[in-house]
Amino acid sequence: MRPEARKRGGICALDRPPRESHEGQAGARSGESTIHSPLDTNSPSPNATPFGIVQRALDAHTCLVSVEGELDLFTAPRLKRVLTDALQAGSRRFIVDLSLATFIDSTTLGVLVGVTRRLEDGRLAIVCTRPNVRKIFEFSGLDGTFAIFPTLEEALAHARGDEACAS
Repeated sequence: MRPEARKRGGICALDRPPRESHEGQAGARSGESTIHSPLDTNSPSPNATPFGIVQRALDAHTCLVSVEGELDLFTAPRLKRVLTDALQAGSRRFIVDLSLATFIDSTTLGVLVGVTRRLEDGRLAIVCTRPNVRKIFEFSGLDGTFAIFPTLEEALAHARGDEACAS
């Protein structure tokens, strides 16, 4: 997020108040959402998309991380922190929902590669519905490395190991 926008604040994703985050906390319980980054609606660019990350524990080992807006050099570290915290809290299956992400860059790809390397016996599935975002994976050659799906249901089936449903 741009420094000037950070000073002004913003509204929270889905109009829900953010949960207090405590360092070292084991993460959200199953079904709870944690808003790690408020939407930034005070961007200096009139065409900029608000940015936000919402994490939701689907069960004891499955974490859904939804991203809205641009994931770039300034915002990708937030995604890294959310994923790393969830990994340290015991999550082994991740769904990264990029359906509302309008842009990703190489910093984001690096975060996803890094988290994937740390998953010993876990899985990471990506939901990607926007052609421009999908092309970043294709241009980088990482579309064959990541399990990328057009729907949340397919990504969830893959993350949980149901290959028959995730074809």
